[in-house]
Amino acid sequence: MISCPNCGGNPRFDIASQMLLCPNCGSKFDVASFPEEQSGADAQTVSGDQAGQPDKMQVTIYTCSQCGGELMSTDTDATAFCSYCGSHQVLEERLSVQDRPKRIIPFKITKEDCKKAYASKLKRSLFAPKELHDTSYIDEFRGIYMPYWSYDFTQNGNISFKGTTEHRSGDYRIVDYYALSVDADNAFRGISHDASTSFDDKISESLAPYDSRQAVPFSTSYLSGFYADISDVQDSTYMRESAAIAARAFSDEVRDIPEFKKYDMEEPDDASIVDKTKTRLESASTAMFPVWFLSFRKDDRVAYAAINGQTGKMTADIPIDHVRYLIGTGLVAAVIWIILQFVNISSLRGTTLTVVFGAMAGALVYGMILHRLDSENKNREWENYMRERALMKANEQESGDMDKKKRGKKKSPKPPEKDHSAIGIVGTAVFWLILVAAACVAMLVGYSWLIIAEPVIVAFYVSLGFSDATGERGKLSNWVLCAVTALGVVIWAVKPYEDIIYYGCCVLMMICVVWCFFDALYYYNQLMTRPLPQFNKQGGDDRA
Repeated sequence: MISCPNCGGNPRFDIASQMLLCPNCGSKFDVASFPEEQSGADAQTVSGDQAGQPDKMQVTIYTCSQCGGELMSTDTDATAFCSYCGSHQVLEERLSVQDRPKRIIPFKITKEDCKKAYASKLKRSLFAPKELHDTSYIDEFRGIYMPYWSYDFTQNGNISFKGTTEHRSGDYRIVDYYALSVDADNAFRGISHDASTSFDDKISESLAPYDSRQAVPFSTSYLSGFYADISDVQDSTYMRESAAIAARAFSDEVRDIPEFKKYDMEEPDDASIVDKTKTRLESASTAMFPVWFLSFRKDDRVAYAAINGQTGKMTADIPIDHVRYLIGTGLVAAVIWIILQFVNISSLRGTTLTVVFGAMAGALVYGMILHRLDSENKNREWENYMRERALMKANEQESGDMDKKKRGKKKSPKPPEKDHSAIGIVGTAVFWLILVAAACVAMLVGYSWLIIAEPVIVAFYVSLGFSDATGERGKLSNWVLCAVTALGVVIWAVKPYEDIIYYGCCVLMMICVVWCFFDALYYYNQLMTRPLPQFNKQGGDDRA
C-alpha cells in the first residue's frame, strides 16, 4: 500500500488533477516523481530468485472462488465482490510476483462521469430491469486497469503490388498487367490487444481504440485506488493478427496514391499480406489501459457494462425485464387499437388481412433476433477456439517437447462467415414492405390465393436462424405462427359468413405473435447476458 510521506495515509490517484491525493491531509504528489519505495508493490519488495529484477513486482491478488477471476489491488475492499461473475462474497487473498508492465494509460474519465453516462443510456432503455436503475448498483462501477499487449511493426524496402487495367478493342477484352512498386519506410506503434482471458474480446473491441500516445512509463502509484487484471495471454496470441492490421493499413494507403488509382490492384488475404508488405515485428511490450467495469448478475447469467477510461466510449449489455415489456407493449397495443377504431378497415376481412401482415411483421422481427443469436454464438465459439489454440501453441513453444499427437484432437469449429440471412432492422422492414407490395399486386391481378405463400416464405427465412441455441422451442414457435397466419389468409380468401371465425382467427394470430415475441425476448436476453464465467484459474468452482 502506498504511504503518504507527510501523514502516513493512503494516497489515491486523483483523475481530475492526474496526481496522487492523500485523503487525510490533502497533500498532492506528482506520480512521476513519487518514490517507488513508498509502494508495497515495486521491484524492491520482490524476494527469492526474482529479487532485484526491475521487470517484476510483488502484488496482492484477490481470486473469486466461484469463477476463478483474479484482480490485483492495493485496497482491501477488493474482497467485497467479484467484478466478473457478480458474486458478493469474500475473495481469497494471496501474494504473487507478476511481470511489470512497461507503459500505462492513466484514467481520464471519472467514476461520476461513468455513472452519468450509464444512467443516461438507461433512460433510453425503457424495458431495462429496475435493478439496473438502482443508484447503489450503479455506484459499483470499478476502475480496472486491463493488461494489453502493445505491438510495434516496421515496413522497410521496396514493396510491389500487382495492378491491372482493362479496355476493349473490337471484340477483344484486353487486360494489361503492371508491377506497382513502392519504397516503404513505415513504423506502426501501439497496435494493442487485451492480454487477459477474463476480459471478453468482444468488450475490448467495442471499447477500442485507445490513444497509446498518452501512455506513460508504468508506476505502481497509478494503481492506488484502482484494480488491475492479471495478464495471462502470451504475446504470440495476437501477433499475426496485429501484423495483418499494420499490413492492411499500409495496403490501403498505397491504394490512395493518386498515381495508382487508375489501376485495379489485387486484394491479398490476411495470410499473405503480412509477407507481401514486409511487415516485421519490432517489439511486443505489456501495457495497462483503463476500463470502468460493472457487472449485473441474474440467476445463472451475467451482463456487463464497460467504459473506456480514457475516451468514455461505452458498451453495455442491457437485458429486458419481462414485466416492463408486457406493460409497455400492452399500452402500445391499446393505443393502436384506439387508433384503428377511427380507421375504416371496411370489414372483418380487412381486419383479418391487417392482422395477417402484423403477424408476418412480428415473425420477421423474431427471425432477425434468431439470426443475430446464431451469429453471436458462432463468433464466441470461434473466438474461444482461436484463443485456446494460441495458448496451446505458446505453451508448446515454452515446453519444447509436448506430445504433439495430443494436439488437434479437439474438433475445430468452422470460422464464422458473414451471415447473409441476417438482414438487420432496415432489411427486415424492406422485406415486410416487399411482402405487402406483392400481396397488393396479387389482389389487383386476381390471384389473391398467392398470398398464402408469404407466411411460408417468412417461416423459411426464420428457420435459417435455427441453431443449437434456439432448440425445439424456437422451431415450434416459428411453424405454429406460420400455420396460423396461413389459416388467416385462407379465411380471408374463403369469406365465411360467421363473424366468430374471423374473430377467432385474429385472436389466435395475436396469441401466436405474443408467444413468439416472448420467445424473442428470451433469446434477446440470452444475447444481452452471458453464462457465468469459468476462467480455470486458481479457485474456480465448476459447481458455482
